[in-house]
Formats: sequence, C-alpha cells, structure tokens
Amino acid sequence: MFRLRNRAQTKGRGIIAAIMQPRTFLLLCSIFAVCAALPYAQEGPVLTGYVTRVASSSDFDINRFRIVCNGKAGDDSQPPRDKTIPVAKCPGEAPHIGDTFAIHYRVRDTAMHSIYATRIDKQRSSSPGAVSGSAVIDAMPIEEAVGAKLTDLTVRADGYRIRITAKTKIDWAPPLQSLADVKTGDWIKYKGKINAAGMLIATSVQIGPNAIRDDETRRRNKKEYDPSAIPANAKQNYLKDAVAGGFDPKRFPPFKDDVLQARIEKIGNSLVPAYQRALPASDPARIDFRFQLIDTKLFGNTFTLPNGIILVPHETAEKTENDSQLAAVLADGIAGVLERQEYRLDWKIKLAYASALTTPILPLGGIGDNVAMEIQKRAMEQRIRVSLGLLQDAGYDISQAPMVWWLLATGKPDEASGTEVPERAAYLYRILAET
Repeated sequence: MFRLRNRAQTKGRGIIAAIMQPRTFLLLCSIFAVCAALPYAQEGPVLTGYVTRVASSSDFDINRFRIVCNGKAGDDSQPPRDKTIPVAKCPGEAPHIGDTFAIHYRVRDTAMHSIYATRIDKQRSSSPGAVSGSAVIDAMPIEEAVGAKLTDLTVRADGYRIRITAKTKIDWAPPLQSLADVKTGDWIKYKGKINAAGMLIATSVQIGPNAIRDDETRRRNKKEYDPSAIPANAKQNYLKDAVAGGFDPKRFPPFKDDVLQARIEKIGNSLVPAYQRALPASDPARIDFRFQLIDTKLFGNTFTLPNGIILVPHETAEKTENDSQLAAVLADGIAGVLERQEYRLDWKIKLAYASALTTPILPLGGIGDNVAMEIQKRAMEQRIRVSLGLLQDAGYDISQAPMVWWLLATGKPDEASGTEVPERAAYLYRILAET
C-alpha cells in the first residue's frame, strides 16, 4: 500500500514537473486562453447603438432592431422563433431611450428586424463635465417661484433643468433683484455641471430681461413672407444667394395642400410656449409664429425667419410618420426663433472672422470657417435640447424626435433600420439618456 501510494506520488510529481517545463507550460496556457476566449469568439458581429424603443427589459430596440433575449420568469418576453438559437439574458432593468448598448449576436433576422443577442453590454456614458451657455427661461416650477425668500430655484433653459442654489454666484440685470423676480421669458447665462439625475447644478448665472435691441427688431421686420404674393414658378437666384449668403424666402413658392397646411398650423401653434402667447402685442419679445408649406427640394429642414415664420418643405412634412415626428421638425424651427439664433449667430460668426485677422500665420479662411462651423453645430444642439422641452410640454412623444431626423437623413423611412445614426439623431439620443 505504501509502495502504491509512493509510486502515485512519484508519478504525480513527474507530471507536475513535465507541466512546469517552459514549453509545455506555455502551450497549456495558450490552450486555456483559447478555450476561455472561445465563447466570445463565437459571438460573431457586434451592433453598437442607441435604445430607440422600450416596452420592458425584455422588449426593446437598438437602432430600430428588436433585441431577442431570454427574460426572467414571469415577464412578458416572447421566446425566439428558432429555439435552437442561444440567446443572452435580458437586462435586469428596462433600459432608457438613448442608452447605449453593444449587442453581440450570431443571427440577424432582417425580415423581422430582430437580432438574437448572445451577449448584451451596456456602454457607460461619458460625463458631460462643465456646461455653459445662454438662453431664454422657458419653464419653471410654480411652487418654487412663489415667495420672497427663495434660496434655491430650478428653471428650464437651453434644454436643461438648471438648479440655482445658495452657493451659486448670481449677477442680476435690472429690474431683476432676487430669485423671486425670475419668470419665464427672462434670459439666463449659466455655468455648471450636470449631476447623475440629469440636472445642471449652476456655479454661476447672469439673469435679466429678454431685451430685444432695435437692430434686431429691424431685422425681424425686414424679412417677411406673403404666400399670396409669390408666384408658383418662383425660383432661387443662386448667384445672388452666394453673394448674399443665403436663400431668399420670397423665392420659395407656397405648396397647395389645404389638409397638410391645416395640420402643420395646428401642430405648430400647439408647440408655442405659454409665456410667449401671454405676452402683449406691444412687447418686443413677443413672436407671432406662422407656419407655411413651401415647394422646394433644396433642404430637408425648416427654413426659419427671425420674426417667427416657419417655412416647411412639403416633402419633409409628408415623410413624417406621425404627429410627434412632424412636431419635432416644427419644434426645431420654433426653438431657433425663441433663442434668437439668427441674430446671435450672425454676431458670433462675424466676431470669429474678425478674430482670425489677428492670426495671419494660419490660413484666414480656414480659421474663420472652422469656428463658424463649430458655432453652427452648437446652435443645432441648442435647438435640439430646447425642442425636446417644447415637445414634452405639448404632450408629444419625445422618443420620436431622434427618429424623424434619422428617417429624413436616410431618404426613405424603411431604410432607417441598419443604417448609421446621423449626427442630429445621435445627439438627441445622448441628451435623452443624460437628462
């Protein structure tokens, strides 16, 4: 017995010694590494994208594809059509619109717009860090706005919920003197950080009335659009447009469709914020919004005038799948007017080119153009954020906002699935997830 055990121990030591030989050890490590990686190597391609629809933790879409996964007992998940296909467990909690996921899969059913997930990874969203900007205050909680001894106040501006606390540095512009004086329609310039709850905690703000200067009023009065005065065969003068730096609104012929025209007027008017409608006609900050269908293929967005006229290409309106999508397109134009973007952007771009004159070493046009493009991008992002608030206030489905820009970018609604998310839609999804 002792000999048998001793032989077994000797044999075991021999095996261990053989394993510990450098070549043998490295070979075994390589085998174990391959075996460990095999399940992931078999997962196949990966779809990384945004949550575009949510019903539950087992019923949601990524980039418009239904993700097939195994739900927990008692949920309402549908089993895979082909039960021989292995699928991953569904997330423990229902995701949010705009969340980013990496979906590993081996089977994609394009006919059913479904993906059989073998692994589901939620991507961490990067912290937006410090945020700053300026905008009109378009909403604020009534219960916090009442009282003369406020130390904290939450307002909505620039698409953010901005929290002003006792630690916030505040500069007042007359006649405002305290938080109790703040109301919708006032103007705020802010700096702060967004917390985990999606609220912007302000470190400093400047608050004052939404002052409209005389030159801005003249600009509003100068640009007009009367559909009855524009012939049906009107066309843009491209040479003149190139010199003037933009299209001539008086050369966009109106499009005749009484039903669609009535629809955009009804939806557009429902998006105008209550504070704007309450302003007296004599207030320079009041904007009388008008919505008009036009016949043009030069762009797929609205053409917005600073006096509140929103020109809508009829093909853009016709491509939308529901009222919420059409409302998102109109809200984008309304937001640009409320934030006085044409006037403010014009000055910012002029300053950008003027500052480029002080750096003659680099190409002048390149510096100015790059800054101008960045200014335009930030303006687009502001319209996106503000439009979401307008949509929510009017009771529309805000999840349709990124979808409509995705559909318009692809040309045809049925081509959106499986295509790369365009910049505007991607930013909308990120904002929905963050705030």
